Amino acid sequence: MLEFIRHNMESIGEYYSKAFTAQEQFGIPMVTNWLSLIVWIWLLSLSILIIRANPRASENRFMAVLIACEAFKAAYHMKNITPGGHDWWFIDQYLWNFNTTFFISAHVCSVAMYLCFPIYYRVKRLSFLYKPLFQRHVWYIMPLLTMVFMIIATDLWVYENNGWIICSQVGAEPLVEMQVGVVSASMQETLDSIGTCPTVGEWAFEDIPIFGLFMVAFSPFISIIALLIMRSSMKQYEAEENSHRLTSRSLYIGFLGKVIGNMVFFISLFVIIPMLNGGIGNAPSFGDNLVNDLANSRQLSNILSEYTWILTGLMIPLPFAFEGMMFAYASMKDTVLGIDSKLRRTFRNSLFTGLGAVLFLIGCELMESFIGYGAFGGVFIGASILVVRKPVLSTLERFGEKIIPSALSESETTYLQAYSASGADGVITAAERRILQATAQALNISAERVAEIELVFGLKVNEQEQQSETEPIVVQEWTDEAGHTWRIMDDGTNRWWNGSDWQKV
Repeated sequence: MLEFIRHNMESIGEYYSKAFTAQEQFGIPMVTNWLSLIVWIWLLSLSILIIRANPRASENRFMAVLIACEAFKAAYHMKNITPGGHDWWFIDQYLWNFNTTFFISAHVCSVAMYLCFPIYYRVKRLSFLYKPLFQRHVWYIMPLLTMVFMIIATDLWVYENNGWIICSQVGAEPLVEMQVGVVSASMQETLDSIGTCPTVGEWAFEDIPIFGLFMVAFSPFISIIALLIMRSSMKQYEAEENSHRLTSRSLYIGFLGKVIGNMVFFISLFVIIPMLNGGIGNAPSFGDNLVNDLANSRQLSNILSEYTWILTGLMIPLPFAFEGMMFAYASMKDTVLGIDSKLRRTFRNSLFTGLGAVLFLIGCELMESFIGYGAFGGVFIGASILVVRKPVLSTLERFGEKIIPSALSESETTYLQAYSASGADGVITAAERRILQATAQALNISAERVAEIELVFGLKVNEQEQQSETEPIVVQEWTDEAGHTWRIMDDGTNRWWNGSDWQKV
């Protein structure tokens, strides 16, 4: 039997060609897998950019560590970019960490970091936490405490049992190949619920620790508490008309987006999917999902259930991507010129792509139901959306401007561009300073605001005062016998005319 499986080892080409069929929802689950990888890389890149923008700021360090934690939470589906099965264990044994060790550790660390928001963003009732001493050290203490906890509490979160269900032929009893541990009681229930093999294939199944499920369920509630803290901070900064009000607002919007995504995840998992499968209140088990997958039914309830599972998968990386974007904007809007427009463009293009993907799926499913060839409908609707591309992008651009406003007005941006050009060589001369002052006056920007803009977007330039030499006054002038004209100046120097210029003697 094992020889049969090795001989029929699924190749990468077979894995991906099967992933983009109607039975696999036209490749959207595979898109989710790659989205996890893309969001992971993007969030880690944002984390590095935040550090580089202001490496000495404790707030930037805190934000960079938090976004790095969110990156590893978003990478949960990354394991599925390669084929499954025990023949691929040489890769799975490493990728498996992204939905076990890394995933749980990131949840523990991020929960701790959420509770530290009052340390970096002032809230009146928690003002005793808003201390420079705490700010300097908390950003690295929390990750260290997470590492210590994960080592001490290994028995709570470690995945002890992992293996594969193998169906070699239809009607045969499914076999089990355990890679780690043994078949637990819950795993045996999954096997019993399958019965005989309805199709040929190989599926992973594992015994998930209760602590892992607890952290996934507990994290959104802590996120809600953090959201309320950020809201209080935002309202306080707005009331004081503090310069941090835009930063606090951006953090709040980022957290709000993530919390909404978390709520969609839990409603889908604990309400919609159980309702489609016969009852509300009980979370669907892995075994239920596997049985439905093996049955491969095309009934409406099963199709909706499949797409709801896809939605829950998307609600893992996407909310973190939005949160990371808003946090990056909050951290870098005052130090990285143009970061707002770049993030708005990324947000707009992502929404447009997502809208196209949803319409593509709708078209595919409709055509699959009517003519049995879904790709035709997806291509038709995909081409149709290109016709209305410009108005849709304009609408999305306006929406992006509301959640990611520019940190500078149009006139202030113009002045900053002039300041950047003047200081491109590292020096601003006295003449360039006079031009900048005239530019600020023409743009109706006050001297105080100019100083603030230049301080925030400081270019490491030096002011160079021109040493304007005062021309000495002629005391006496005469022409000698040889025809040379001479002058005596009031500074005691003598000069003579060489035919083109006065030469100092």
